Amino acid sequence: MRSVIKDVFPVLLAVLIPLAAFTTGLQAPRAGGRDVRLWRRPPELLRDLLAVLILVPLWAIFLVKVVPLSPVVRGGLLIAVLAVGIGPVAGLKRMGPKATNASEALDLNLIVLALSMIFVPIAFVIVGVLFHRAVHVGAGAVAKVVLGRALLPLLLGLGAARLFPRAAAAAGPWLAKILNVVLLMTVALAIVATWKNLAAVGGVGWLVCAAVAVGAVIIGHLLGGSDKDSRGVVAAASAMRFPALALVLAAALPDSQRVIPVVIVYAVVAFLAATAYGVVMSRRRSKRETPIVPIGAAPRRV
Repeated sequence: MRSVIKDVFPVLLAVLIPLAAFTTGLQAPRAGGRDVRLWRRPPELLRDLLAVLILVPLWAIFLVKVVPLSPVVRGGLLIAVLAVGIGPVAGLKRMGPKATNASEALDLNLIVLALSMIFVPIAFVIVGVLFHRAVHVGAGAVAKVVLGRALLPLLLGLGAARLFPRAAAAAGPWLAKILNVVLLMTVALAIVATWKNLAAVGGVGWLVCAAVAVGAVIIGHLLGGSDKDSRGVVAAASAMRFPALALVLAAALPDSQRVIPVVIVYAVVAFLAATAYGVVMSRRRSKRETPIVPIGAAPRRV
């Protein structure tokens, strides 16, 4: 476990995450004439932030209060949930140039990343009061991760896409594919190397992490509005959080070797929950869009 933290996670956090953020910005679409940016729609923005910043953490706090969990599992899960920022890795597909509501996903990403530098330290103080423990997370440490590994690379990608649109259109999809493969391989190796520690989280710990992730998807879906694509954006944002920030915060704890596996468990189940949600919604949409041919009627020729 120590070698994994020493060798794998620094690469994941210091290299791959900024590259993923840069690629996200590189692939981001330009706002069309009919697009209304999210920050110009206060009701929708407040509803999205209510889901991501308030209701999902409250759901997680409720579960860790009700279900008997070890302090390590409780702390790791709360770190994973309170470390908001909507990691760029989770948004690569949704923010591609052909994705529906891509501008909304990008705007929500930028807004939550900016707010996380204020939200995360305050949230940990409140949680420390609720659980009668002194918890201090420096705003500088959070800002260093958010700015250096997510927000600034994302903005650089956006700038490069505006200055060199043809090069960005050609390089963006290839970079995204390479990053997805490398990230999946890195995470898979980390899971294999730490499987004993992941198993030590326990069945109840895994179930509670899964319950938090599924509940987050449901909260995002319900608060995502009437538009199907907007619901998908908020559901994914509510569940995925910002694993890179959570791992940095967990690694700073004295008992980091036991806390980090809990963060990994939540990241895994959140990814699975968001993926399953996307598959279900895509199938429902396909069924609704499939034309019904009456019995005996000749099929239309295209």
